[in-house]
Amino acid sequence: MQVKSYLLEDIKSIKGKYWCYKKPLKSEVDFIKNKYNIPTILANILVNKIKEKDVASYLQPSFKKNLPDPNILRNMDKTIDIIIDIISKKKKIGLLGDYDVDGATSSAIIFQYFKEINIDTEVYIPDRAKDGYGISSNSVNYFIKKKIDLLIALDCGSNDVKSIDYAKNNNIEIIVIDHHEIKTPGTPLSIINPKHKKDNSGLDILCTAGLSFLFIIALNRKLRNKNFFTEESEPDLKKLLDIVAIGTICDVVPLKTINRLLVKKGLEVININPNNGIEVLRKKLNLNAKITASDLAYYLGPCINAAGRVGNSKLGFNLLTKDNKELLEGIADKLIFNNKERKTLENMMYEEAKKLTDKNSKNNFIFLASKNWHPGIIGIIASKLLENYNKPAFVISIDNNIATGSVRSLKNIDISKVLEKIKEEGYIETGGGHAMAGGFKIKTNMIDELGNYFKNNNKMFTYKEDNKIMVDVVTAIDEINLSLIEKIEKLEPFGIGNKEPRFALKNIKAIYSRIIGKDNKHISCVLEDIYGNKLKAVAFNSTENNISKALLEKKKIHVLGKIKINEWLEKKVLQFLIEDLIIL
Repeated sequence: MQVKSYLLEDIKSIKGKYWCYKKPLKSEVDFIKNKYNIPTILANILVNKIKEKDVASYLQPSFKKNLPDPNILRNMDKTIDIIIDIISKKKKIGLLGDYDVDGATSSAIIFQYFKEINIDTEVYIPDRAKDGYGISSNSVNYFIKKKIDLLIALDCGSNDVKSIDYAKNNNIEIIVIDHHEIKTPGTPLSIINPKHKKDNSGLDILCTAGLSFLFIIALNRKLRNKNFFTEESEPDLKKLLDIVAIGTICDVVPLKTINRLLVKKGLEVININPNNGIEVLRKKLNLNAKITASDLAYYLGPCINAAGRVGNSKLGFNLLTKDNKELLEGIADKLIFNNKERKTLENMMYEEAKKLTDKNSKNNFIFLASKNWHPGIIGIIASKLLENYNKPAFVISIDNNIATGSVRSLKNIDISKVLEKIKEEGYIETGGGHAMAGGFKIKTNMIDELGNYFKNNNKMFTYKEDNKIMVDVVTAIDEINLSLIEKIEKLEPFGIGNKEPRFALKNIKAIYSRIIGKDNKHISCVLEDIYGNKLKAVAFNSTENNISKALLEKKKIHVLGKIKINEWLEKKVLQFLIEDLIIL
């Protein structure tokens, strides 16, 4: 589709960005509008977002038309044959899931499926501090004691050479289902990883929860073909989609094609007939309205994730697999408490990290280490530093002779390659991850040496900054209403790879502005245009930048942000979430 792009205003915004708007051709908008019977505003957004041939599957994705055959994944057929052989011989199966949400949900998906077909499994969720990431000797020893014959490693294992050999030497075969980059592959019995160089599935955007769902689809199909369900009732796989959706959203994979399909269908399950644990947690969090992807990302997901950060790492998995309501109530309470504890630690650590960062602002990277920082929180701190300083951030928690590090990077700098290089040169003991996120172990006496290495190679963190921000819709206050919101909801779920539309309002001023929030970090105001039309708005975390100043001083501005419905006391109120401003 041909789209003309131009600057909305030849002035930099408060955040130092030029607002860029792609104005689609009217003929293309009309074609999409008429063919798919959708409003003009949606047609405008879709012309800029996707190709015309993908519009139908985007608006109405279905499993029948859009779910790929699981067997296009390398080794899927082989893996299924192994599992069926293990089941037929009544051998014992173990599940090892990573301690994050993707690991917990992946383990829960496969555990619940095996439970449905009366296959008992032993599950081990590693402790972040004691076991570390991946297949550890501790976890293998656990399965040795349980006399496990086959171990399925989930969201880890792609690079665990020594641990896989250790397991094999103790008569435990390993299957790996993972989506991390493969740097030093071991020799498991089978590995399903779409990032393997010989995998041609094109499904490398999937997280392990998505891969686990495809795994049980393939297994279920093969069992059906072998008449396994003549005595056993065939499980309803779709009821596990709410768990798949949480894992997919919280692992921040692109919400495109199959991922968007899985999340969209998973949200339908959550809002109609959810997993028992999810429903208990939802009620305790007072999430009474229709659950959206944002609720998974900012409320439900962080509670499940908190278990792997500061609590009992198996609690998240337990929430998703237990049936007893009283037990689930207790688990949910613990997870909510863990998440509050995580937030407290996060705020304390981030304030200290900001002060240290401001003292060393000359570098193109951030490199911080402390004995006071919890290893389960450093990834969050690295993410916040990256967001606020726009630099790759390395954050290290020191514990005696070995320290744990977490790093977050910009899309222009592949941090997995950086970790690979410093591992080869002997600065870190272990390390790996994705292009924009990773973790590592480092000897305490090597921390200063690594910091100096980065300083001497400061150029490795240079990149060409993108100083443009895209506007999806230029509109006016009197055009924003509940009907518009309902139309935009057709484009959900939103997230990475399917961003929520940004709206620009021109020639506005803020009235009735005030500072809100227990930490006085936010601004609440009413936006007013030249015709006297008004719209409630909020600018979160704005008192630390010039957005608050412009709003409080009632300057004439253009406003960029998103439109939401704020539900309070059973009333729906339109609210504009301010992201950026241009002062006129």
